[in-house]
Amino acid sequence: MRKQFKEGLEIVERVAGKTPSLPILQNILFSLKKNKVCLSGTDLQMGITCEFLAKTEQEGDVVFAPRFITPLLGVITEEKISIQGENNQLILEAGNFHTTVQTVNSEEFPIIPSLKEEDPFIEIQTDIFCKGLVQVVSMAGQSQARPEIGGVFFVFEKELLRLVATDSFRLAEKKLVFEKKNSFEGAFILPQKTAREVVGILGERQGKTKIYVSSSQVIFDYNSQEEASQAHIQIVSRLIEGEYPDYQSVIPRDHKTKIIFQKEEFLSHIKAASLFSGKTGEVVLSVDPVKKRVSFAAKSSDAGENKSFLDAETAGDAMSVAFNWRFLMDGILQMKSSRIEFLLNGEDGPALLRAGDQEGYVYVIMPIKG
Repeated sequence: MRKQFKEGLEIVERVAGKTPSLPILQNILFSLKKNKVCLSGTDLQMGITCEFLAKTEQEGDVVFAPRFITPLLGVITEEKISIQGENNQLILEAGNFHTTVQTVNSEEFPIIPSLKEEDPFIEIQTDIFCKGLVQVVSMAGQSQARPEIGGVFFVFEKELLRLVATDSFRLAEKKLVFEKKNSFEGAFILPQKTAREVVGILGERQGKTKIYVSSSQVIFDYNSQEEASQAHIQIVSRLIEGEYPDYQSVIPRDHKTKIIFQKEEFLSHIKAASLFSGKTGEVVLSVDPVKKRVSFAAKSSDAGENKSFLDAETAGDAMSVAFNWRFLMDGILQMKSSRIEFLLNGEDGPALLRAGDQEGYVYVIMPIKG
């Protein structure tokens, strides 16, 4: 039980203790059910629960701060531990260890929303879903004026899920195709924080996750394939209200210049140029379709100047376009393919990066205007 208890605490601690203005939220709800232990944490915007099998003698709830228990479980080597609540204390015993921590009245702990049978859901392969979410989550914006771009846009269609994020300077879209047709169609905006936690908690897990959707919240429901623990994890989150921008109109449908390059070679030139890009992070790409060559240039008053050349497949107009090197690298690094297409539309138009093997991922980046 020690291993499952420690893992469960580490999962729910990800959301607990982040709201100092409400001390109760720095605690975890520990619930004993019939042959099950349930741990819960919340910051009122997001809640996480983790259940696993255990031998229980009675049912009940207790609330405690995990900051002492989690490190202790890393020291204890005995797998079998005993936990009980008594006189406003949580008592943990394992081998030669006997520990007590103060508890809080469980009635003060907020209620974490649970599933409703009528809520529609979608079932998706957990690891594939999380890998797709990773490719877009860091592109979400941080704007109080435009809260709708502060999350990942989920669009469910019968045959696929589109994951989208933008900060108005760049945009990423990942398409995930379902194994079988999906009966639910709809869309919502998931806060970036929740998206990161979903990846952090479920990213390495096998099996499937059910995504339950209602008008104001979403629940990610995962059941472990391990028979021993039968771990059950739920992540519930409020959704961002508002209408997501018409992002598809931003994705260019044509181009003036096309570059096809090898990922690692291109990244090497970007990294070299970034050292001389200064505070603006500006790197200028110049395309010469006649010589089949791309040049990278950057300069700053502090560092000096750098210029390099890369032979690449090119077609279309000759042009020079400036980009923020960090934004450029962000998109390229998320692509799995070694062969990437870069479609340019002049010094002012949106540029498009896509994997040469059509892996369902596109990345739009706006140039730095001169």
